[in-house]
Amino acid sequence: MIKLPQISDMRHRLALERPERTAAPGGGVTVSYIKLADIWASITPLNMRERLTRDQMRAAITHQIIVRYRADVLPEMRLTSSSRIFEILSVLNEKERNRWLLLECEEILPESAA
Repeated sequence: MIKLPQISDMRHRLALERPERTAAPGGGVTVSYIKLADIWASITPLNMRERLTRDQMRAAITHQIIVRYRADVLPEMRLTSSSRIFEILSVLNEKERNRWLLLECEEILPESAA
């Protein structure tokens, strides 16, 4: 059973961002992110593992992030907070009540933190 947050648990201010893909010279694609909103969230670390990113081993932490319901949140989006980036892996509308979204996110730690 999932423990839903109290108002006091929603202490993390995060920016919700969506990807914007544009054609790059030479036939590639450039991805930039556009801020949609600032939202309050509860963040709970779940586990930590190492993963290969750009030919380097880096630490990745999986988090459960709970936010108030929004109909526009998709797994291709991300959440940011200063220097932290949380890639959204999955979105679950808790009990289909349109009150809370349970987001499984992954944070890739910088090289110096790994």
